[in-house]
Amino acid sequence: MSKQNQENPNTPLPEQDDALFQALRQSKKQRRRKRIRTAAIGAVVLIVALILGVTTLRRRVREQFAMSSTEVLNAQAQRGTISTLVSGSGVLANVDTEVVSAPAGVEITQMLVDYGDTVTEGQLLATADMATVRTAMSQLQEELDDLDDQIAAASDDKVSSYISAGVSGRVKTLNAQAGDKVSQVMVDSGALAVISLDGYLAVDVETDALAEGDTLTVELPDGTQEEGTVDAVLAGTATVLVTDNGPLAGDTVRLLSQSGETLGEGTLYIHSPLAVTGYAGTVSTVNAKENQAVYASTTLFTLTDTTTSASYDALLQTRSETEEDLLELLNIQQAGGLTAPISGSVYAAADLDETETGGETAVELITLAPDEQMSVTISVDEGDILSLALDQTADVTVSSVSEDTLTGTVTEIDKTASDGTYTAVITLDKIDGMLPGMSASVDVRIEGVDDAILIPVEALHQTSTGYYVYTTYDEETQEYGGQVDVVPGLTNSSYAEIKSGLNEGDTVYYTESTDFFGFTGGRDFQNMGGGKNMDMAEGGMPSGMGGGQRPDAGSGMPQGGAPGGRD
Repeated sequence: MSKQNQENPNTPLPEQDDALFQALRQSKKQRRRKRIRTAAIGAVVLIVALILGVTTLRRRVREQFAMSSTEVLNAQAQRGTISTLVSGSGVLANVDTEVVSAPAGVEITQMLVDYGDTVTEGQLLATADMATVRTAMSQLQEELDDLDDQIAAASDDKVSSYISAGVSGRVKTLNAQAGDKVSQVMVDSGALAVISLDGYLAVDVETDALAEGDTLTVELPDGTQEEGTVDAVLAGTATVLVTDNGPLAGDTVRLLSQSGETLGEGTLYIHSPLAVTGYAGTVSTVNAKENQAVYASTTLFTLTDTTTSASYDALLQTRSETEEDLLELLNIQQAGGLTAPISGSVYAAADLDETETGGETAVELITLAPDEQMSVTISVDEGDILSLALDQTADVTVSSVSEDTLTGTVTEIDKTASDGTYTAVITLDKIDGMLPGMSASVDVRIEGVDDAILIPVEALHQTSTGYYVYTTYDEETQEYGGQVDVVPGLTNSSYAEIKSGLNEGDTVYYTESTDFFGFTGGRDFQNMGGGKNMDMAEGGMPSGMGGGQRPDAGSGMPQGGAPGGRD
């Protein structure tokens, strides 16, 4: 034994070290392989699970579509009664409010009412500085005196009995005739006459064969010909000028090249028109003729029944308004301040610490409501707006005040759409507890149609130009046919009234609507008048329309997809 081994017998030999390191490396490799195998097995299991899930989902989808493709139904058009509701919600608002203002120049010294107070007509609402009231009255009286002087000077100012051309040119259009009211001609035609200023009529023609400055022949309706000149060419359209002496605006003319080739047709119009206008009187004589050359001083029309000038009428209107302002100041002086014009409640009252009065303009201080009626504005979609009419009865529920149904009336209908939505205002009598801003729900009862021809709403289809139904179905080709245009009337979520296009007993074919999970049922036909469905009266659905009948051997989706509701 060596000296080293004798001193430390536990020290391994070099051969032992190599064997130990080799064993450790082998153990690590085995553990690494085990982890890789485990991960691979987990990935395979996950992939298999995903494949099975997707396969199952696809199978279910195919089953659902296969189920829906068999739902080809038919129904006969039958007579019955149909009705519906237009429903909506909104918030309550006051009706017929009155705003009390401090007139220009009048300083308010104290507010005597606050929000929520009840007032009676004539009650003093706020006190005023009488010195500022008298100053304002003095200024108004001076304005009235000045207006009187202007009115006296304008009293003989009448609308002229003659209408002249005003410019040199050629009369091409005469809209006013003897006996016509000037104002009515202006409303109907926009001008009493039209004068051509530059001596040309124009016609536009689409052609690539012309350039600016080219000459060509313009053939008039009677076969006569005039020389034309290309004034401009823009985006393939040439504007051709021809003399205004003879041709008439509105004539359809043919344009010919110098070789006689037809370049196109067009309608003549006045190239540089001037409208002759008026606003009062009756035409007694027409002093000009179409195609007549006129000067600026040429009289075109002679008038009767002319009235005072517009400036005179405006002075009278201004004086009337100033008189009202003076009367208001006299009432303030007599009462000591602002008084209530109606009996009701205060719904707004200004804080004088934050509101300045006595300036050059009137200042709104108090808002009163008569506490007799309130209103609610509801949104109405395009399918329901045509079903609404003024004075229709509505059921209104204000759940925060009462569970009872209140009766209202449609008082306004706004048919100016905003993003496809219209509005209607329902007015109802106010009851205790009602406040502006409270939520209210509304059902407008649309009068039902009796003895109407009805079909399932799902059989009605819509395009951009109208509505149609299918009246045949080929079971072999699985195709719908017999497309018939119809005019629908009142519609709810189940049935559609057919005003024309079908007769009682006619059969329609359609596919019942089905959601992703296979549930079937009616759909709201959004582009017609059916907000909330109401049961059909007098026995409900007409006989023979019990949800539709399948064709004896019909199944499968028609080519191009089965129709359902709107296209």
